[in-house]
Amino acid sequence: MWLAVHAPRTFASLSQPASADAISAAADELGMRFPADLVESLLRHDGVARGDGGFAFPGGEVLMSLEGLLERGRMYKQLWGRDHEIIESGYWNPEFLMFAERNVTPDGLALDCRSGATFGALGWHFKGEGTSFGQWASLAAFLHELAECLEHGHAMGWPRKCVPVAWQGALLWEEAPEPPSALRSVFELAAAASAPAVPEPEYGHVPPIVEDGWAGGYHAFCLTFVHGVDEAELLRRFGALNETWRPRSRAEARDDAARWTSGYLPVVRAGSCGQWAFGIEEGVGEGARGEVLRRLSHGSQAVSVAFSGFTRLSFYEDGQLVTVYDTRRAYQLPGEADPFGVFPALPAHDAAAGRLLPDGRAVWSSSEQEPARQRSALQQVCEVVRDHFGIGLPSEALSGDLTSAHVLPLLPAPHGRTRPPAEVAEYITTAPEAYLRPTLGAQLASAAADNGLDIYPEILEAVHRAERDEEHGIDQTSPLGVRLRLILAEAGAVRRCPRDDNGQPLLGGHDIFAWQQRANTARAFIEALSLPLREAIGVVVHERRDPRWREQLVAQLTGK
Repeated sequence: MWLAVHAPRTFASLSQPASADAISAAADELGMRFPADLVESLLRHDGVARGDGGFAFPGGEVLMSLEGLLERGRMYKQLWGRDHEIIESGYWNPEFLMFAERNVTPDGLALDCRSGATFGALGWHFKGEGTSFGQWASLAAFLHELAECLEHGHAMGWPRKCVPVAWQGALLWEEAPEPPSALRSVFELAAAASAPAVPEPEYGHVPPIVEDGWAGGYHAFCLTFVHGVDEAELLRRFGALNETWRPRSRAEARDDAARWTSGYLPVVRAGSCGQWAFGIEEGVGEGARGEVLRRLSHGSQAVSVAFSGFTRLSFYEDGQLVTVYDTRRAYQLPGEADPFGVFPALPAHDAAAGRLLPDGRAVWSSSEQEPARQRSALQQVCEVVRDHFGIGLPSEALSGDLTSAHVLPLLPAPHGRTRPPAEVAEYITTAPEAYLRPTLGAQLASAAADNGLDIYPEILEAVHRAERDEEHGIDQTSPLGVRLRLILAEAGAVRRCPRDDNGQPLLGGHDIFAWQQRANTARAFIEALSLPLREAIGVVVHERRDPRWREQLVAQLTGK
């Protein structure tokens, strides 16, 4: 009765009973005996009406109707009924029966209808992994635990534990929160390491072609020029870490960027040619990022050429985008001037480049861009930059030892495209102005606590400032900016799954997942502290982990 009282919309989605004759006929057609608890369930509700607020189990599985159950059973018998390898491996058996399915995948809950001790057991079927039983001896046991879960708010599910939430007459399942725990850190492990790790191998690179312009000996690179600064200033604007400055050869820079003991941080090697400083990166492209080019070009000009099988030319002036030429697309994004108007000698896009339809949609050719044409385009782009800006960089300037440093990547620019969850959007839109700033501060504080960011004093100070004052973005070099950059860099290093000298993972799955949550929350802070209040609140609530966050938010927005 919990559904009828607390989630009547969801209760109403349960379908009318199936008939006993139809159930018996379905079992006969599939050549199996249905467990008694499945029959009883179908005699109560023949599946669920799909749609907003419809009933689902904690894992997102939806009860199938008898017809849907029968259709899936026919399909699997046809696919795998005589496949001995599938059957012997336990991936599927002709006497397994899927009775609940996920909406967007072929995964679901299955019953073991084979005669014997396991008859009636409930398990999961996952595409690519197979079918496993063992947690519930029967559908009845599963449904009993579900009832206890609903009545008392207990967590349920596998492998993800969820708790029930009643909201606006519907049942929702929220991931059960776990108290943030101390995480292992790649950066801390690196600081404690007694020696540099062996650089990790690199895969999937475009073969280097020496004739491909300035950096033709590089398989993938980003070459960035800044006018009127020296190498030291260029590295500082890139975000160089002072303790990592030293001369490096190309091989040393490549190896240092591929060691977990260096946090996998990018390495930029810098030099000068006439009135221009240049920075060369191999295999990465910090210098191709708009955020970096805005900083590099402050009070000056910055131009970068990036290549990784395609060529991208970017030009910024005094912190502002001028144009981007990209061999993958023959159209401009908002804010970009026509690159051919700025650099008339650029090579024309080939037929494989993406183009815009009259309605603004981008279309892409199914044909691949030919490697020879890409190499030719790279050579021409290098010549255009050399001739237009008068940069006399000899190719050998990139081959020797150069002043270099690891860089802490700059924060991404806010994109302002995140919409609030639909079920709370109206509350955010209509809330009185007086409640907005306290609500933003409270939600930022809760998101930080939910995801373990409240251990950082810079984050807590940012929350207090958000409660008191208007925020207009985050300075890259402020204590908060540096902390957020470190969190994002740490999460990026963790995602690489570093291993010790014996090939054993240095971090566990919990560490990897939790660092990604921290990174997502850090990005939400970047967005929220740069947006109007209503939009900022809509961004932050996506990172809440407390199952009661909706109630908390509405109470804050309404003053109740």
